[in-house]
Amino acid sequence: MFGVFSLGVVGQLIENGEIISAVNEMNISGNGKDFWNKLVEVGNDPYPYSSRRIPTIMFEDINFSGI
Repeated sequence: MFGVFSLGVVGQLIENGEIISAVNEMNISGNGKDFWNKLVEVGNDPYPYSSRRIPTIMFEDINFSGI
């Protein structure tokens, strides 16, 4: 059901509970099952300016690539 994927992302890098920097024009890739098993928290703040209404989601131990 889950396989290898690559997805463009934007957001914020958080370390030790502190916002460190913005994340923009980055890619995240990996195995879908491994990726969703690293989901730590889901916010109650869906983005109001999109038809997809995606909330803030936080993952641990995810690798990013890009600029």
